[in-house]
Amino acid sequence: MAIGIDTSKWKPRKLNGTPAAKAINKISGCVLSVGLLIGAFYQYSSVTAKLRKALEPFYADPIEEVERKLMIASGLPNRSGDTIRKLLVEEARTDLPDK
Repeated sequence: MAIGIDTSKWKPRKLNGTPAAKAINKISGCVLSVGLLIGAFYQYSSVTAKLRKALEPFYADPIEEVERKLMIASGLPNRSGDTIRKLLVEEARTDLPDK
C-alpha cells in the first residue's frame, strides 16, 4: 500500500458506521420528528378544529356496524343488523300463536 492513503474508507462492505449511515439516520430522525410535530399540531391545535369536524363523518361507523359491535359485546351470536330488525318486527307481531 502507498504511504499516506487511508484504505479504511475504501468500498465499505457494510453500511453500519459509514458516513452514509449517519446521514440516513439524521434524515430519518428529521422525517419522524416533522411527522410527529405535524400530527401533534393537527390533533391539538384549535386552528384545525373545523377540518377535524369536517372529516369526522368519514371515520364514523354506520348504524349497522354500531349495532353489530354492541351485539358482539353483549355475547349474542353474530347476526347482521337487518336480521336483528326482522326478528324485532316478528316479535312485535300480535297475530302469532305464541303471543
